[in-house]
Amino acid sequence: MDQATRYADAYPPREIARMVERLGVAKAQTDTITLSALSALAVLAGAFISFGALFYTFTITGSSLGFGLTRLLGGLSFCLGPVLVVVAGAELFTANNLLAGIVRNLVAVSLGNIVGRTLPVASIYWVAYLRPERRTEPPPS
Repeated sequence: MDQATRYADAYPPREIARMVERLGVAKAQTDTITLSALSALAVLAGAFISFGALFYTFTITGSSLGFGLTRLLGGLSFCLGPVLVVVAGAELFTANNLLAGIVRNLVAVSLGNIVGRTLPVASIYWVAYLRPERRTEPPPS
């Protein structure tokens, strides 16, 4: 296999910067996504970040490892949230506040992120504290 075939998608850093710039400008100039789709993607992003935070909490709770290693594993586990956001194409406010239509993004994406991160927390709170008590009798054997 020759070098041109092996590295067909490899671009120098300046070309990568130009490609990213063109994509960002194109995204800022297009207004094809509806408000409902934007809100749904924002809710998903909030939920994904919340799942990453929950995974971090579960990872570091009760760890007998040292402080540094525990935080390292926690940080690696939190990465699940941003990875899910990128893979799913969800909309975080921090990624959209410099694009055209900032008021629309500010309202829709911020509210969606808040709702999305509140739903998993509320679900876990309900399971831990608010769900109806299970019967106190032992199951039949």
